[in-house]
Amino acid sequence: GVRYAYDGGPDVLRGVDLTVRPGERLAIVGPSGAGKTTLGRLLAGVDAPRTGTVTVGGVPVAALDPVRLRERVVLVTQEHHVFLGTVRDNLRIAAPSATDAELRAALATVGADWIDDLPDGLGADLGPGGHRPDGAQAQQLALARVVLADPHTLILDEATALLDPRTARHTERALAAVLDGRTVIAIAHRLQTAHDADRVAVMQDGRLTELGTHHDLVAAGGTYAELWRSWHGE
Repeated sequence: GVRYAYDGGPDVLRGVDLTVRPGERLAIVGPSGAGKTTLGRLLAGVDAPRTGTVTVGGVPVAALDPVRLRERVVLVTQEHHVFLGTVRDNLRIAAPSATDAELRAALATVGADWIDDLPDGLGADLGPGGHRPDGAQAQQLALARVVLADPHTLILDEATALLDPRTARHTERALAAVLDGRTVIAIAHRLQTAHDADRVAVMQDGRLTELGTHHDLVAAGGTYAELWRSWHGE
């Protein structure tokens, strides 16, 4: 599992003690500025806590080199980078020793069948002078890299799914395929995500204020219950 305990200064997270169970889907909700993104970056090892600890499998994240860390935890954000080089080069960033068959399997998992339409396939150049991927294709390449890295835990900024309607359905399917069977911590921008999660963590002013299932938190009548009622117009 992933364990996180942190107590920082007044301008950052001030009181979070959280253990995420293997295979669990945890949604993190709260108002803008509550600390959701900060928590996600700390859990993924992108940022290091000033005090407290973030551990994965009992090992402090700070003690893992980046390659080992990415084998365990990956942060999926709304930024999708395409690097100069071939499709193969872009994918092997995540798995340098992957075979072409493994690269094609990862692309198939996320529905990137457009690769087959490129004259050089995996050897096609991306960027100026070559194929210029659109937003959906860039996202599929990023998600295929996640499949190849095969981490057991994903920190998901849900903004990844908010593309234009033409590509949203394909993106949702690709994302669902990547999330299947993994521990998922979703920084939720939609309360439907919280409803579907195993547990919900509510953050306010850098603190973890509520933690439980959707139904338990609605019954408790606290902040989450108010959010849920207002979302339904009650």
